[in-house]
Amino acid sequence: MVIKKENHRFVIIIPKETFDKFKILAEKEKRSASNLAAKMIEDYVKNNDKM
Repeated sequence: MVIKKENHRFVIIIPKETFDKFKILAEKEKRSASNLAAKMIEDYVKNNDKM
């Protein structure tokens, strides 16, 4: 997979149990876990950006 220059990748460490539950939530929304996490982060930043 190629990451475009305007995107950035980072790694988080979470408990396996949490990730397994998160994956199930993502599947319910027909998303991958990484796609759901990216959307959640984008939404959080958008809703809390005070610049």
